[in-house]
Amino acid sequence: MSAEASKELKTKQIKSKTRVRNRGEVFTNEREVNNILALTQATSNRYWRFLEPACGNGNFLEAILRQRLDHLKQDRIEWHSKNREFSILKILSTIYGVDIAEDNISECKKRLRGVIFDYLPKKTTKEFLLAMEEIMNTNLIVGDMLNGVERIFFTEYSTPAKGLFKRRVYALADMELGIKSVVRDYPTVSYREMIHGE
Repeated sequence: MSAEASKELKTKQIKSKTRVRNRGEVFTNEREVNNILALTQATSNRYWRFLEPACGNGNFLEAILRQRLDHLKQDRIEWHSKNREFSILKILSTIYGVDIAEDNISECKKRLRGVIFDYLPKKTTKEFLLAMEEIMNTNLIVGDMLNGVERIFFTEYSTPAKGLFKRRVYALADMELGIKSVVRDYPTVSYREMIHGE
């Protein structure tokens, strides 16, 4: 995504009056996003999980990802070329967004991809790209957090060792009741085998 297209997505606060009327859809301005994040601890630990239950096209998620990657760049070990891909995926795996509109989720994914590509060198492994898409597909989802919680599932990514991901899927309806029942438990795999490692 070009910088100009990304800027347009950031600055536009409404897509249409109809969407405002039907959904109450108004996007948060970049200035407010930054002010709110400055008042929270959303980016003070780059591996804390963050959920935006009405993420729109990703204003908060893009800012959080960018700030966390800025912090990551300061860590010589995690930013080292042999660790960088895994470290970026680890950060991405902690960011969750839900929105009722499919086009918003599609735009959000494009924006987060654009942020990641801003930080990566031109050559990126195919395995990284596949793992990035897998994480975005599980963490950025179309759903209704008010009237459709029974159809929302979240994948928890944990990292038992460098380069490895353990994935467990939970139902939001169970989580809201305080039940931590695993719906699906994937084997631990290298991020390079995440798509094939079921």
